[in-house]
Amino acid sequence: GASNLEEFLRQRAKIVEAMAAIDADALGLMEIQNNGNVATQNLVDALNARMGANTYRTTSVPAEGTGTDAIRVAVIYKPAKLTAVGPAVSDADPVNNRPTLAQTFGLASGERFTLFVNHLKSKGSCPAAGDADAAGNTDSGDGQGCWNAQRVQQAQRLAMFVAQRQVAAGSNDALLVGDFNAYAQEDPIFQLTSNGFVDQIGRFNASGYSYVFDDAAGRLDHALASGTLSARVNRAVHCHLHA
Repeated sequence: GASNLEEFLRQRAKIVEAMAAIDADALGLMEIQNNGNVATQNLVDALNARMGANTYRTTSVPAEGTGTDAIRVAVIYKPAKLTAVGPAVSDADPVNNRPTLAQTFGLASGERFTLFVNHLKSKGSCPAAGDADAAGNTDSGDGQGCWNAQRVQQAQRLAMFVAQRQVAAGSNDALLVGDFNAYAQEDPIFQLTSNGFVDQIGRFNASGYSYVFDDAAGRLDHALASGTLSARVNRAVHCHLHA
């Protein structure tokens, strides 16, 4: 995070340029300051100053809350392209460190889909040795890092939340994006891909990566689609802004 205004403005300008280049109709945002929509609106204002008035809009703050963490997830979208169907909804289940945010959108064609933005438990700040969530490579030998069991529980809960919102939206089309803090072959992702969700990066680029750690490349950031939506996805790619 920025330690002063000058650094904040420098960082925001860089983020705005990246978002303007991506030019997406909807964006799921990670690590937004958890202060209602204040931080999100600040980013939208800067983005609209760059791209044109009212280009982007933020969703509502979910009535279920945004959790107690210092950061939250958020969604912004182009109102000229998408219509928010109802308010944003978050999953207040206590298994989540940062509640998943869901927003259903309508298209001019009358079709609907729901975007789910996720930020699962990180691999850091490990619990004591012997805990079920202690580092896999030192305890269970699975190599998946700390808090894997909790991330699996969060993935299981996410599938339930998606099913609830599919019914509420009247559409099975669902897109799950965000920082899952699990690599593509780890248990939390397998929990989802073995239950009907399709890994879009894996479909189009089996060696796609979003993260480099200790000279090893992988992806913690994913786009998973329901089967109904996956059939209509024609491209998925990681944008290597910091490569």
